[in-house]
Amino acid sequence: MAIFPFTKSWLPLLLLLSLPFLYLCLLYPKKKAGNRPKLPPSPPRLPVIGNLYQLGKLPHQSLRQLSQKYGPVMLLQLGNSPTLVISSADMAKEVLKTHDVDFCSRPPSPGAKRLTYNFSDMAFTPYSDHWREMRRIFVTGLLNPRRAQSFRQAREVEMNNMINSLLLASPSPVDLDEQIYSFMDGFLGTATLGKSYRRKQFKGQNLKDVVEEAMRMMDGFSAEDFFPWIGKMVDTLTGQRARLEKCFSNLDGYFRMMLEEHLHHERPKAEYEDFVDVLVRLSKDETGPFRLTNDRMKGILLRLPSLYFF
Repeated sequence: MAIFPFTKSWLPLLLLLSLPFLYLCLLYPKKKAGNRPKLPPSPPRLPVIGNLYQLGKLPHQSLRQLSQKYGPVMLLQLGNSPTLVISSADMAKEVLKTHDVDFCSRPPSPGAKRLTYNFSDMAFTPYSDHWREMRRIFVTGLLNPRRAQSFRQAREVEMNNMINSLLLASPSPVDLDEQIYSFMDGFLGTATLGKSYRRKQFKGQNLKDVVEEAMRMMDGFSAEDFFPWIGKMVDTLTGQRARLEKCFSNLDGYFRMMLEEHLHHERPKAEYEDFVDVLVRLSKDETGPFRLTNDRMKGILLRLPSLYFF
């Protein structure tokens, strides 16, 4: 049976815990509804896991093969989650442009919810007044043309440093990842966070490792993503929830340290405001129903290191 590689650790346990539920489904089958909506074509599914068994180690290739048989608009049942799969440019335009408002919100993944402080950032929050306010802060406060222009000198300095480092290393082999990280650390670290936090240790880890783990937790899936009720128990037994909480604790520790350093009364006034300075100022200036709380600032900070290292 071909399945997602990340389900191998918890799928057998979930199937075992689901046996009583499966027995009840077989004993008391659902009555056919009279006026069911017309749904897109769907591959045959299994009880409990749905179409998960048809997605192999390379899900994008599995989806391509299924779409060739079932068409550019296909409905998959991934556990408890009905999933619409679009695989043509015309249909993608319908989803991403014509019906953008209906499709723009992400599914409420428990990992993303925890790491973004209950969807306090802009990428994972549902389309709402909160999303519009966060977008306004990004566009007018953090990413406006004047602020981008102010970082030109820092970009040029760090680019020259990287080129000189590569020239000095020639003809020996070079770890290009390390060179790129150093460039991003020098430029974006100063521009967005006010200084480099990459090599600063917190609880025995540096920011790069903590952010990479957070990205893995948000990119991956857990049993709770597909089976909201019983999945929590499975994630607890497999250690997934403990791993998520450890990741959140490390990430939150870095964010608290950043905010405390920027709020410290003895901190010298910088020539240019970095992004954290802007957030702190906006948190004091904001009035009305939307307040830039500490958790919301941390949610925004989660976006900055992801740009910082990726």
